[in-house]
Amino acid sequence: MTASRSSRRAFVLGSSMLAVLAGAGLASAGPLAASPPVQSPDKPLAGACSALVAQQTAAGSVNYPGSEVEPQIAADPTDPDHLVGSFQQDRWNDGGSNGLTNVVSHDGGATWSLAATQPAFSRCAGAAPGSPGYFMRSTDPWVSFSADGKVVYSIADSFDTGGPAFGGASSIMISRSLDGGTTWQQPVTARLDRSDTVLNDKESVTADPLKSASAYAVWDQLVSPQSHANPDAFLHSIAYRGPSYFSSTADQGATWSPGRIIYDPGQNDQTIGNQIVVPTTGPAKGVLIDGFNLITNKGGKCLYTHGGQHCAGNSTSTAALVRSTDGGTTWSDAIGIDVQQVAPVSIAGHPVRSSDDLPEFAANPVTGAIYAVWQDGRFANGTSKIAFAQSTDGGLTWSTTIRADQSPGSTPAFVPQIQVSADGTVGLTYYDLQNATAAQPGLADAYVVHCHATTTDCTNPASWTAGGQTRLSSTGSFDYTTAPDAGGYFLGDYTGLARRGTSFTPFYGMSQPIATAGRSDIFSNSVH
Repeated sequence: MTASRSSRRAFVLGSSMLAVLAGAGLASAGPLAASPPVQSPDKPLAGACSALVAQQTAAGSVNYPGSEVEPQIAADPTDPDHLVGSFQQDRWNDGGSNGLTNVVSHDGGATWSLAATQPAFSRCAGAAPGSPGYFMRSTDPWVSFSADGKVVYSIADSFDTGGPAFGGASSIMISRSLDGGTTWQQPVTARLDRSDTVLNDKESVTADPLKSASAYAVWDQLVSPQSHANPDAFLHSIAYRGPSYFSSTADQGATWSPGRIIYDPGQNDQTIGNQIVVPTTGPAKGVLIDGFNLITNKGGKCLYTHGGQHCAGNSTSTAALVRSTDGGTTWSDAIGIDVQQVAPVSIAGHPVRSSDDLPEFAANPVTGAIYAVWQDGRFANGTSKIAFAQSTDGGLTWSTTIRADQSPGSTPAFVPQIQVSADGTVGLTYYDLQNATAAQPGLADAYVVHCHATTTDCTNPASWTAGGQTRLSSTGSFDYTTAPDAGGYFLGDYTGLARRGTSFTPFYGMSQPIATAGRSDIFSNSVH
């Protein structure tokens, strides 16, 4: 991310281009307006489980107490000002955090409060011995509201570490709140594996927008080549496999079906970043669409886990999806969107743990179109920019991939998130490094761009250029190099972006000096 020291638009359109866009109805859209960022409260957990933290530290792990990363956010469909957010609390350098913290807003993100009781996804978060959440760490927060707004779902990937292979048991579990996110019930397990050769990873939860009692969880599961394998065994063997798993509830989260495979890419290959979107209109109304990154190895070796990306040799990443037209009972084979040209980000030679090739997805509530975004190096000689593609037939076919970010020149843009407002405006957030200097190469900012609802074709790059980019971190740039180091400077593999009526609420991390309660804090804006 680059930090901008002024709020001036990074792109200035010439008068001739403005005339063209005005004729197309685009110039009237203008840039989005953003309120100043609001800092979310947090709840550091390291002190509550100091003995456990000390044990892991003695084993060689590094904890960042008071740090918050990888936020997600959801808006109540019956009250868009009612928001619930979730993020990792006290990040570790080698995977996961001490627990997840959930927060609530009833004024569109102008103010936030901590949930009165937090989901007990980990020992540090209060899980008792023998309870579903009795694990050393948690990661990958995701939240979703039921269609009637009566239930909020919060999901976690919780795991133990310090052993052979992947380290120990791992579990996908979901907690629900029946009071709008203020209190959270004991988690329900969708999948538990105690084998040290199995890792459940990178989950998400989506409440069905058309069925108030239904919600869906998806994730990938990595299976190592042999019992007690060293975590670095992938450098010598590509025997790992990583199928997509699925669980569902039909009783508002009181129970969840046992996780089962819905797509297996086969030996040596894996999926990651599974997330379901459900169009509420259009030709795919009610269809479950699970989008992910499909990694295929051709003599190379890549493994993606909550500890980061590990590659040796050649592999291919493809933004892809599978579909279910019967509520998750059966699923299609994988449908490719586009091969991703992976573009890692670094600052002064040190890696940034960005989203790399994890795609993000959203459905348009007005047209039913499906959108996908990801980091891609094809647009600027290998520099990370944000790729965008859309489908108007429910994911069966996809447009030509275009660039949607508005970061100038060779400035990297990374960690994209996409959402669509109630009027059909497509919003996209990302970090970039356009205000970095030789003396401070890590200066970064968060930005939002959009394709306005009046635009008929978001696959036209001019539809994104018309509104320019709006800086979210308007109180000044932050320094990415002060973020936790977890396989690279790390604020999360993703950020949050909620649809709040015809507005958006980004939910994202910033590090010092904007962060004041630790190495990183979580912030939100109101964008319209």
